[in-house]
Amino acid sequence: MRVTNGMMTNNLLKNLSDNMERLDKFNRQLSTGKKFDMPSQDPTGVVTSMGLKSTLNSNEQYIDNIDQALTWTSTTENALKNATKTLQRTRELAVYGANDSLSDSDRNAIADEVEQLREGLTEVANTDYNGRYIFAGYKTTTEPYPTADSNYQGDNGAIDREITRGVEMKINQDGAFFKGVFDEMKDLVTDLRNGNGDAISNTRIGNLDKKLNKVLRLRSEIGAKQNRLELTKSRLDEDKIKFKKLLSKNEDVDIAETIMNLKMSENVHRAALSSGARIIQPSLMQFLK
Repeated sequence: MRVTNGMMTNNLLKNLSDNMERLDKFNRQLSTGKKFDMPSQDPTGVVTSMGLKSTLNSNEQYIDNIDQALTWTSTTENALKNATKTLQRTRELAVYGANDSLSDSDRNAIADEVEQLREGLTEVANTDYNGRYIFAGYKTTTEPYPTADSNYQGDNGAIDREITRGVEMKINQDGAFFKGVFDEMKDLVTDLRNGNGDAISNTRIGNLDKKLNKVLRLRSEIGAKQNRLELTKSRLDEDKIKFKKLLSKNEDVDIAETIMNLKMSENVHRAALSSGARIIQPSLMQFLK
């Protein structure tokens, strides 16, 4: 095939254009730190990045949900712990108050303390987190027990949080059970003031034990949920690190390698310019002759 000066010039210009594109590519990668910044530069890489970013965003949301759930359940656990202490003290007073040797004055003093414990328990039942009542079911803006003698004002609605894809957890506990505790403590006060030691021994103490066991079961359930939340969060944190590494591998340039590629491209470009000058100059002189 006959190679003409025009063909050589066209090839030279094409090669110079390709070199300039490579120089621009490496310069852009060094300035942005990314392998691509437009979909057309690497369609497959862009799709991969979009998938990884979507996964990371979901991961972040699950972690946020778990943090909310942990705070909510921790607040619930602390409240139930206080309720446990209240019931334990109430039971101690009931055992003491069942003693037939006590005077009316002694029993009235015990009854006064139980009444104070009962009033204090309303504060526990009305515990709030961030302005939301934790024992009100779904009616978190409604105070569950305005007084110790009130009926339960909340509902049994569940507050759920998605802790991983397709998995939701109920994080709240309704406070309907407090009503039974309040009533039992009120009956204990009545028996104490009436000097009814047999009722305290045969009924009140046993009923208080049932209420106490109910609270302890709830605490156990909350604790199990907290353990599960902690384990799930730990796994999500590990996944977050893994996906970020994959995203970095897919998007971020190797600076040292890119600098080397840039220098090589610069050398190739200079060589092309040098050889091109030798090709074009004689051809131009011949044309002028």
